Amino acid sequence: MASNAKTRRLDCGATVDRISNLPIHLKHLILDRLPVDDVARTSVLSKAWSDIWIMYPNLVFDDEFFSRLVSKKFPTEDKQVQLSEVSKTISNILLLHSGPILTFILNVPLHLPLHQSMNVWIKKISINGVRTLELFNREPVDYKMPSSFFSCSNLTRLWLVKCILNPPSKFGGFCNLIDVTLVVVRITGDMSFGTRLKQLALLHCSGVEHLGSHFKNCNNLTGLIIVDSEEIDWHLFQCTPKMQLKTLELEFGRETDVMKKVINLDKLFGNMPRINNLYLDGFFLESLERNASVLKRPITTLEKLNLEGVRLQNLVHIHNALCLIRSSPNLRYLRLVLAPEVYSSNNMDSLDASMLSVDMIPHQLKTVEIQEMIGSVTELQLVKLLLASTPSLKCIKIQNNNIAFF
Repeated sequence: MASNAKTRRLDCGATVDRISNLPIHLKHLILDRLPVDDVARTSVLSKAWSDIWIMYPNLVFDDEFFSRLVSKKFPTEDKQVQLSEVSKTISNILLLHSGPILTFILNVPLHLPLHQSMNVWIKKISINGVRTLELFNREPVDYKMPSSFFSCSNLTRLWLVKCILNPPSKFGGFCNLIDVTLVVVRITGDMSFGTRLKQLALLHCSGVEHLGSHFKNCNNLTGLIIVDSEEIDWHLFQCTPKMQLKTLELEFGRETDVMKKVINLDKLFGNMPRINNLYLDGFFLESLERNASVLKRPITTLEKLNLEGVRLQNLVHIHNALCLIRSSPNLRYLRLVLAPEVYSSNNMDSLDASMLSVDMIPHQLKTVEIQEMIGSVTELQLVKLLLASTPSLKCIKIQNNNIAFF
């Protein structure tokens, strides 16, 4: 009995360090829930914890990190002192970390210009085999990515905000990138994110024309989002019959010079044989050429269609929206977000069931969502037309001023 009691006391932690004896993956899960500066402090606990810190692969310098560091440690210091201390803290953390750095996330706060130090940090993580890099720059000045960034050969996921990409003249592209999101990024020269890229999002970027290599037949791109870019060469989309593209979002968000270049629906979507999910805004609909009421080649793979900012007063919007619907025989989900404007009951006098080709009725359409309706005669005509032309419809959701009707 005495021996059992002694064993129980030991098991309760008298001499056994249960946390230190946990498997390495469980220790990493614990560290994942701590701020990165606290994670770094574990290296002084013991030799075992020092080894764990060296091999801990995720470094996250997010808003919480900067808030803790600045507000608690240097709340009354001037900006220069704050900048110096923050830069020193991050540099020391990276200096103590000699193992692989697979994830590096940095949210650069406003009024802390860390750009000069960031060059050193990115060189460090490029050497340590970084795979996920997320850099959110809030400074008013764009951050120019250093040359060491283009040597991150293990990179698989990239997210950049307010940066400049100036690729070296002999840059051959990344080898392992799969997912790229660029927000307010300026691309200054021809470059490639590599043939393994699957997801590409370009939001308010410039220099998009330098990414022409991703529209070649040999790439694996399955998802493409382009928002508010005027440098799109639409001929690139006409040379992609073997693309793997399944999800496409094209959003202008405003009237741009691109709208002056009329885009042919047949040429645009006829070269996307695998497209499954399509999102277009009203400004893009405005730029599409209005010709036939149905595409020469139906989009047989399209299952989800999202049209946002559709103006029912605009006959070009109406024509192109209906053309896409009736050219998608396997469409299952349709979402229309109507532009907030005053409609006239005479706008759709010509819109009736005859506008949908009999042999191209979307037989598979099961769900329809219409948002921002105000209950005009024009809108009701549209609803009646959809109801009369969709034999498999199971659910129609109409939203009026945040009130939904089913």
